Amino acid sequence: MALSGILKKEIHQYRQFELFNFSPTLKKALSNLTWLSVDRVVRLFGAVIINAWLTRYLGPERNGIFGYALAFVGIFSPLAVMGMDNIVIRDIVRDLRNKDEILGSAFLLRLIASVVTIFLVVVAILVLRPEDKAMQVMVMMLSVGFIFQSFDVIDYWFQSQVQSKYIVYAKNSAFFLLGAVKIICLLIGADLFVFVVANTVEFIVASIGLIFVYTQTGQSIRLWKIKLERAKTLLRDSWPIIITQLALFAQSRIDQVMIGEFMTTKDVGLYSAAQKISEPLSFIPMIIISSVFPVLVKTKEWSEKEYYSRLTNLYRLMFILSMAICIPFAIFSKSIVFLLYGDQFAASAWILSFVIWTRFYAFYGVARSVYISAENLFRHSLISSLAGVSVSILSNYLLIPKLGIYGSIISTHLGFLVTIFVVDGLSSRTKENFSAMMKGVFTFYKFRLAA
Repeated sequence: MALSGILKKEIHQYRQFELFNFSPTLKKALSNLTWLSVDRVVRLFGAVIINAWLTRYLGPERNGIFGYALAFVGIFSPLAVMGMDNIVIRDIVRDLRNKDEILGSAFLLRLIASVVTIFLVVVAILVLRPEDKAMQVMVMMLSVGFIFQSFDVIDYWFQSQVQSKYIVYAKNSAFFLLGAVKIICLLIGADLFVFVVANTVEFIVASIGLIFVYTQTGQSIRLWKIKLERAKTLLRDSWPIIITQLALFAQSRIDQVMIGEFMTTKDVGLYSAAQKISEPLSFIPMIIISSVFPVLVKTKEWSEKEYYSRLTNLYRLMFILSMAICIPFAIFSKSIVFLLYGDQFAASAWILSFVIWTRFYAFYGVARSVYISAENLFRHSLISSLAGVSVSILSNYLLIPKLGIYGSIISTHLGFLVTIFVVDGLSSRTKENFSAMMKGVFTFYKFRLAA
């Protein structure tokens, strides 16, 4: 028995050593993660500099107008995206031979959805702001970008092959080119509408870049096939995600829209300035998930126990990273806001010190999406998201008139708490995931690289 125990221990140690030092799959995932990390860090710093400059330039009032338009369009974006990213990636991983059929069918669905979404956005803004012609034009222009984002199905292909460096090439080129244009516009004192147009043009340039790198790697969009049955399958799997993401985006954007309706444009500008610092930090869990998602899908196929072990370890990592970000940002919020925006946005500092904690839910929500996709629990995710957004909207409606921006912040926390944790804890179908999330919080110190 002693010898058997020793042998088991040695084999276990060897498997860990092999998996985390010599495994080609892990090496590929780490390489992919490195590319994405460099990309997002570079873009984060670039975006912070340009957005800070733009926010200073616009001031609280005009920044509020721009922030309202972006938030309004953002609420509708899940309709255009159709929640297909993880589904398409999953299907390509499982059925590589039919990747052109999957990509072609997904592209058609996204293109149709984009046109429908633009129509709905235009109708909504005309109804909500019938006299505000400037806001109508900005919202319409921003919504045009949905059409060009349909080419993000190419992004899904590279993610499925853990080759995100090509996405980096395409989207970084667009980012830096339009970043240079925005800087020139700031220097010459351009009108707000020019920056709205630049925002849409960036999507156009990014789509051109994606097509270019796709063809340069030996692929061709001419080979894409549209199959009605495949499209139906994608739509059947994705419709709960569409509504789920609509709810989630509403949770993350409805605060600015409702502040704009109950309070002033200046208040929206101050709140939006704090959000611009907080939201970009969500790139961290996204780049991790884009690299580990295909690996976790494969892990589930050969070991349920190993799958949950790795999922728990992922939640531990999310907790550690979110705390490493939230704590210093909350402590130094005043200095950060002053450095980026100056005295005119001083009120944004206390907003940031509270808003930054929503990143905890964002980190956990991104990790939870792996479980939802792998288990095909999209209807459960729909229920939890609808419950969360209902709480958020109702509490915003009740609290903003009484507590102002404080009420909106409280509402945001309540909504995400319900979406990410409460519903999973109450459902028997997701008890294992809820347990994994709780272990992630309370046993974060057990995080290990060899998961």
